Amino acid sequence: MGTAPVAEPEVRRAGRGRWIRIGFLVLVVVFAVVWVWQNRHQAGAAWSRVRPWPVVGAFVASALSAWTAVPAWRDLLVGLGSRLRLRDAQRIFLMGQLGKYIPGGVWTVVAQASMAREFKVPRTRSATASLMCILLAVVASAGLGALCLGVAGHQVLGRYGWWLLVVVPLVALLHPGVLVWAGTVAERVTKRNVPLERIPERTLLAAAGWLLVGQVFNGLAFFLLVGSIGGHWINPLLSIGLFSLASAFGLLVIFAPAGAGAREIILAFGLASVTDPGSAVLIVLMSRVVLTIVDLVLAGSAAVIGRGRRPAVDRPD
Repeated sequence: MGTAPVAEPEVRRAGRGRWIRIGFLVLVVVFAVVWVWQNRHQAGAAWSRVRPWPVVGAFVASALSAWTAVPAWRDLLVGLGSRLRLRDAQRIFLMGQLGKYIPGGVWTVVAQASMAREFKVPRTRSATASLMCILLAVVASAGLGALCLGVAGHQVLGRYGWWLLVVVPLVALLHPGVLVWAGTVAERVTKRNVPLERIPERTLLAAAGWLLVGQVFNGLAFFLLVGSIGGHWINPLLSIGLFSLASAFGLLVIFAPAGAGAREIILAFGLASVTDPGSAVLIVLMSRVVLTIVDLVLAGSAAVIGRGRRPAVDRPD
């Protein structure tokens, strides 16, 4: 028997989505090239100020940040009924994270669900944990960003500080019922299966706590890059708040690989009030390079550590 033909409207929607992603990435690349070229001399001067130890510190802080998402994802799985050993969760999550560099916004979830299947975790359950992890990361990043910028970001926000109030409704996602409702809405809007199950509130708060700590480390990494490249050290709360808010925005732009372009735009605008354009160019580029290398190193390390180990699932206590 032949396979059933794909509905023509679905084909058209897929085609439009693909062209939107391609167009966005082209605009990002063109904008980045022009921006870097216009500020190349100042960026060269900023490069001469770079010292190794702050950059090493940024790598360490970014690595700690990336790793904190592992226990967050594992806690969510436990709340849904599957308990993995930490080293197995680490392998699945960190290797699956490389899927975010593929345009489309779903490949991380697909990769993690496929690998978790080897450990007898149902695909829908691991997909739910991955989607919840992303939603909680948006809440943690946006909340931390709003709090820090509300305290120390007056020179960045100016008279637009009231926009931070938009973040407040996101806190409601920490309630299990609201989170499931958000998944239902997303399912209707995107016309994709978004399998969010109800999960204990204590588990959601624990996972959000891990992700919040991770964002603090990411902000500290950004703080080290800003101080080293910009030539002067700004308030750490400003760096943490700016990077956290940019990260939340990048997570929401799901059609861009790893939030490319979206996060950089926010960071560039925020840095405009605290450093020169050339330094801003180098800081934004270095931040992207650091995070990408950290993702690759952690994924590779997790693959090596997990090689040859027999898949196993821990029993509930």
